Amino acid sequence: MIFLEEKHIKYLNSYTIVTSVEELLFNETLKMCGVFYFICSCEILSYEIDKKEELINFILKCQNADGGFGNNINYDSHIVSTHYAILSLLILNYSFDTVNKYIYKDGNKLNDIDRANCKDEKREIDLNYENLVSDQINNISSDTDHKINKNVQNEQTIREITSQYVLSLLNTDGSVKGDIWGEVDTRFVYSAVSCLTILNKMHLISIENISSYLLTNYSICGNSFSWTHGNEYHAASVFCCIATLALTQKLYLINEEKVAHWLSLRQTNNGGFNGRAEKLTDTCYSWWIFSSLIILKKYKWINKNSLKKYILLCQDINSGGISDNPDCLPDICHTFFGLAALSLIDNIDDSEKQFNLKKMHPVYAIPIDTVKKRNLPSFGIDML
Repeated sequence: MIFLEEKHIKYLNSYTIVTSVEELLFNETLKMCGVFYFICSCEILSYEIDKKEELINFILKCQNADGGFGNNINYDSHIVSTHYAILSLLILNYSFDTVNKYIYKDGNKLNDIDRANCKDEKREIDLNYENLVSDQINNISSDTDHKINKNVQNEQTIREITSQYVLSLLNTDGSVKGDIWGEVDTRFVYSAVSCLTILNKMHLISIENISSYLLTNYSICGNSFSWTHGNEYHAASVFCCIATLALTQKLYLINEEKVAHWLSLRQTNNGGFNGRAEKLTDTCYSWWIFSSLIILKKYKWINKNSLKKYILLCQDINSGGISDNPDCLPDICHTFFGLAALSLIDNIDDSEKQFNLKKMHPVYAIPIDTVKKRNLPSFGIDML
């Protein structure tokens, strides 16, 4: 099976056939995710994006006065969409030491309430799913550790205001809230630590607390990680935890060989990976698992040629793009994960290189040349 580079470029271009970036054909509630998948996919293929300025402006418009980014314009901030925004701006070579004019142009986007300091987390939603009942959200607490200034007067750089937002989501036990409503998850820890590393603010957090929290989701018996304590092990959670431990230089706290063994067991007869035992394969796990094995220096424990063939079979030979499984419809998410995984596989050994794909960094999930260009710590993984 050949690699359909030109068709993938055509597929990516199909998302931009709109009058403005705001109309990009991604799911409205997950638009920031789609923007990152699009930008990074183009970068992996060394394809020059012709709407860079528009993309940058769209991302900046998604930043709120609390410093975080929403998944779309006027959407509430979330750590995951903030992470995607930071990665996207990083790839687009946008400086974090600039002031986001869109935050201050029309005053505070939070308008009349400081949602981060609401005491009562009980919410009522109207039948039209349009507005929160106002009398449920006006009880403001004055003793919250990390307050968000309702009336921002001093203009702050993206680096400063975004890092303040990320810090506001950290709990004392090392867990991280996804947003102001308090859900915790190992994904959020990875997003927070990655953002703070990129923004050069890691000195402001307790690495010991972070690693201790991750270990509460680690099972010595199963040698894997769950999203939250006591739940089922999941390959994507393993990546989030492994990558975070790499960022904090705490990988020695786990049994790397046993975790790698659990990951290698995820490869099935068709060459692809599943995320949990007895589940179907999915292209996205090609990234989550192979990148984790590279971080653990155990990538030779799986059959990478079989994995490559599986991903290539997931290409759409007509429209381009990559799907979750062979003969399924492609989407931007699996196109990104497929390209990212192929990049890892193809660049791991120069003597076997087949494709012209930029080298991906297995911890940051962005091209290594971006990591070098922005002087980010590489943790000894830039030898790919």
